[in-house]
Amino acid sequence: MIVPDPDNAIELSPAAVAALCDRRAGIGGDGVLHVVRSAAHPEARELAGEAEWFMDYRNGDGSIAEMCGNGVRVFARYLQHAGHVAEGDLTIATRGGVKSVHIAKDGDVTVGMGGARLPEGEVTVRVGERSWPARNVNMGNPHAVAFVADLAHAGDLYSPPPVRPEGAYPDGVNVEFVVDRGPRHVAMRVHERGSGETRSCGTGACAVAVATARRDGADPAVTGTPATYTVDVPGGRLVITERPDGQIEMTGPAVIVAEGAIDGEWLENALR
Repeated sequence: MIVPDPDNAIELSPAAVAALCDRRAGIGGDGVLHVVRSAAHPEARELAGEAEWFMDYRNGDGSIAEMCGNGVRVFARYLQHAGHVAEGDLTIATRGGVKSVHIAKDGDVTVGMGGARLPEGEVTVRVGERSWPARNVNMGNPHAVAFVADLAHAGDLYSPPPVRPEGAYPDGVNVEFVVDRGPRHVAMRVHERGSGETRSCGTGACAVAVATARRDGADPAVTGTPATYTVDVPGGRLVITERPDGQIEMTGPAVIVAEGAIDGEWLENALR
């Protein structure tokens, strides 16, 4: 869900975000993209010289998140739709840093997602009686990537899958379950912290691509050759490329499906 607010005049409390994202009683969404000029937001003023716009992203439960990769693509599409930017290159400020974006003529949006960090330490993900070793990948936000035989083994993903050891992710973690579909082609399901299972997760797809590449013995920093993986998510398909310099690019479509106005009385009542 996109909330345009260039001057940062709207106070989006956690309760307000949760009410808006409620799929039965609100508009419904995995999260809120609060569109603010960097110069108008206290968390982004120092980035205003690098990026005019700040993506103030909130999870569906109202909590604040560092980054949302797919959110950056949607954010860029909205800026184009609203006439703030044109096709081509732009930069967007996030809590995970400034992201480079390219809006192509065919509608695809490519986001420079930065580099991945692979923290040391073993982690394990459990669903019911099954458990798997998971790769710890940080894309500006934390991910635990588990390779499974069947995506159904992830269960319903209504609640966060337990990750051990306790304390490995003090601020919570996004958990990805991955199966192979073909050469350099995988599919995934994800439980996003603060949102539950979502139909796509951009940083998660990047984390999955990096984890799969390392599992396959591919490290562009060593070989000097980019590694590109196709990642199927429940909501569609993303193409992830990790370059020899460690930078990761994510490409996929972004479509705005509706516009409207939030009724102030409804929101006031929803917060009572």
